[in-house]
Amino acid sequence: MDKQFKDKIIRLGKYMNGNSKFSVPLVRCIQECFEIVMSEHEADLLLMVGSGAYTKEQLRQLWQLEDAEFEETFRQILEKSLLWERREPGTYELVPIFPGWIELYASGPVNESRKKLIAKFAEFEELLKQLNIPPVRAYMNRVNTGNMERENGRMSTVVSRGSKTVEINKPLTSEQTVYTEGEIYPMLEKHKGHISVMGCFCRLKEQLEGHSCDYGLPVEGCMSLGRLADQLVEAGIARRLEYDEAVQMIADFEKKGCIHTIYHYGVSSDEEEMTICNCCVDCCFLYSSYREGALSQLLMKVYFRPQLIDENQCVGCGRCGRYCPTGATGYDRENKKLIFRLDRCIGCGQCVTQCPKPVREMVRDERNVFVKTRRKKEWETHTKHA
Repeated sequence: MDKQFKDKIIRLGKYMNGNSKFSVPLVRCIQECFEIVMSEHEADLLLMVGSGAYTKEQLRQLWQLEDAEFEETFRQILEKSLLWERREPGTYELVPIFPGWIELYASGPVNESRKKLIAKFAEFEELLKQLNIPPVRAYMNRVNTGNMERENGRMSTVVSRGSKTVEINKPLTSEQTVYTEGEIYPMLEKHKGHISVMGCFCRLKEQLEGHSCDYGLPVEGCMSLGRLADQLVEAGIARRLEYDEAVQMIADFEKKGCIHTIYHYGVSSDEEEMTICNCCVDCCFLYSSYREGALSQLLMKVYFRPQLIDENQCVGCGRCGRYCPTGATGYDRENKKLIFRLDRCIGCGQCVTQCPKPVREMVRDERNVFVKTRRKKEWETHTKHA
């Protein structure tokens, strides 16, 4: 990469980071992700977009391309997920780096460009593990704890209704049946007719590295909603999902241990939801990298928590600890009792779903949570007890 192209990428990356609460450091491996996907000419055009939002006709005027060239260039940029309709239909702006264009583009049908992009981004994940050293860990824990005291979470977790997980001890009112925050089936109902599914970026990465999901989850499992779902289908990245198929997919995934993680435009739970990532703790960038010692990115909007009904029903199987993505719970075999840390709980409900006995139930508890980065030794201790 020559210096001129590198300078353009850094400027473009700053614009893209400006559209998200999650600012990706423009380190070398991230710069090389840009180089894999886009040409310098495309970078020039996207720099013109900057922090603005434009209709297709306004982009035509901005870029000053002949009609045929404009249509082809616009199509290619959308297929690479570099622009999206965030605020309203027909108005386009830059997509954030990650979560954003990297995993959206990379989740399409496998080709050489996508393979290279996934492999290059894996270097960034390793960097987050290398940075888990005392001064950096303490600084980031302090900063992100403060963030969650001042603002809502960046991602959110939801539970499903109609399964063991969500026999919630509070009935729905007629108003809540329209759309209940924190519950996935009303969310699917809200976007009925505009749901799609694509490959999971994280499981694709694991597959390309020669690994398979320990929980038996398929690569195709990341759902998109609303305008983004329509765009990804048109770009050939995702396939359309009927509502009934989406409901069945969610039910199947949950039994296997999925955490339903919702990403929102701008990586802010204050904005509209755009994807349902059906995550597992062994593949997911968000959860597996945390468990492997990376700097925590778990700044979550949470709607529920587990509550003990009868601890005497616990048989000590340890399934709650195996499926918990954050080490919030498990079974202490030495002291023969359940352990639970509310400050690490993201309300996913897997400790209830996977438990063979009626030990806990999910109760409403809306809050913002930052799950602090932990030393590797702490995870080893948790694994031993669980």
